[in-house]
Amino acid sequence: MMRAKRKISGIPPAKMNSEAPEAQALIEALPDAVIGFDAALRVTFSNDAARQLFRLGQKQLQGAALPELLGEKQAVCAAVEAAVRKNQDTTMYDVTVNDRPAGSVSVVARVAGTGFMLVIRPQMAQLSGAWNEKTKYSLQSTQMLARMLAHEVKNPLAGIRGAAQLLEKSGLEKEDRELVGLIGRETRRIQELVEKFNIFDDVPREHYKPVNLHEVLNHVMQAAGAAYGGNIAIVTDFDPSLPEVRGHFAHLVQAAQNLVRNAAEGFGGGKGRIILRTYYDNAAAFHPERPEKLPLCVEIEDDGTGIASEDAGRIFQPYFTTKTGGQGLGLSIVSKIVDDHGGTIGVASRPGRTVFKISLPLGGKQ
Repeated sequence: MMRAKRKISGIPPAKMNSEAPEAQALIEALPDAVIGFDAALRVTFSNDAARQLFRLGQKQLQGAALPELLGEKQAVCAAVEAAVRKNQDTTMYDVTVNDRPAGSVSVVARVAGTGFMLVIRPQMAQLSGAWNEKTKYSLQSTQMLARMLAHEVKNPLAGIRGAAQLLEKSGLEKEDRELVGLIGRETRRIQELVEKFNIFDDVPREHYKPVNLHEVLNHVMQAAGAAYGGNIAIVTDFDPSLPEVRGHFAHLVQAAQNLVRNAAEGFGGGKGRIILRTYYDNAAAFHPERPEKLPLCVEIEDDGTGIASEDAGRIFQPYFTTKTGGQGLGLSIVSKIVDDHGGTIGVASRPGRTVFKISLPLGGKQ
């Protein structure tokens, strides 16, 4: 899909280094890949995201032929060449750049000078379908069995715990007290396992209330600060005017905590930074399955090693994990909670930058 826009004036990318160092620093820090090029389709400027996208250094990109980078036989290349000929801004969606999918590609034509700018926004793996009816259906029989087992186990388990507590108070010898303590610890562990059986159950809609997303994230940040100490810096970038969402506070906390924990584990015990960000998207897209916009956005970003491209589309599937000893449930729970709140979740990842984006409706799912 392609949309043409009017011409705008500005600083030629070719002159950016010498005339606008502030603009250069800003563009260098952008998450989108930005490439400046001239009328001969030769690269004059590239930011870090562009170098990461094409896996080339600055010297290798400087002067490189843009058609070779984009893929000469791909439609995006022809569209860029047409935009240059017409000196007209153009935006293309859901395109392929050098055999890799991109969310959008924009060409900005400059009136002053002969320079042009190319902005490539990575495709975010949208996972509204990651927790879809098919997934729910596949777990229905498992959920029913789990509920039955949990119900049957809880009653005798409570009796065992109660008996152990009484024995602990009856003046036992040290060795016997240790055995009673073991009984208590093991029954608590079984209780926790039983509670995990119902992690995918729905919460009654009457339990949903107006929730301040910043209170959710501040709660998560405090817990994470205590858990990870000084190794991981957690910073916030909040939109103070963000409206409340109708939802379940504890479940939203659980979703955010799982994403923060997932990011922290990606650092492998080393240092890193996690950004908790909120904003209101005035140009928000509609939910892919309902005629409802999703303007309330929460992003959790980290600067870890990233997610392998072949895994990005599977990480929200129940029981899929790449971690040794992992259960593959954490991100599945996140996608279930987001879906329950009428939203979508997506992920965009490259080495050094991974962003999980949650998009929610105003007022939440009724």
